[in-house]
Amino acid sequence: MSLLRAVPCRPLGLAWALPLLLWSAAATAEGDGKSETKGLAASGRPEAKPADGAKRADILRLLQLTHAASMGDLAVQQMITTYRQTMPQVKDEIWQELKKEISSEELLLRLVPIYDKHFSAAELKELLRFYESPIGKKVTQVMPTVNQEAMTAGQTWGSEIAVRIKRRLDAVSPQPATTPSTQPKK
Repeated sequence: MSLLRAVPCRPLGLAWALPLLLWSAAATAEGDGKSETKGLAASGRPEAKPADGAKRADILRLLQLTHAASMGDLAVQQMITTYRQTMPQVKDEIWQELKKEISSEELLLRLVPIYDKHFSAAELKELLRFYESPIGKKVTQVMPTVNQEAMTAGQTWGSEIAVRIKRRLDAVSPQPATTPSTQPKK
């Protein structure tokens, strides 16, 4: 049975990671092409540092509880939607094939060695207890909304700060301050 199908996942727990996933995927796709195969075995599958069996199982369970696979699925869907809009000439069959070829299980395999490196077996057990508790379950349910609201608040705050800084600089400088969008083209 596929790891992804072992536990039903909803796109909840790691919503904060989605922009990073999309950004890093786009950066790799636009890069020099050399980084695309870094960390991949000859089969094209990610190489995962082997964690011991029990620790690996705990990491995979934690990733399931935090809905990491669903976030990967959502990131892939959003990337395909974006590419589809920019490339309307590509036939629907190609998009369907891509959806079938790409599995968020690849992401999970890449995450296992990261969790293995940063968390001890005992810490993973504590995280599992937390995410299996009522408050841990609530965290996975509400954090995407909290993160979205926090991101909106941060953007609003950042815009307000930019205006305040520009006003202050304009008041003390003989030359008005320019924002990135108003800078002259070179």
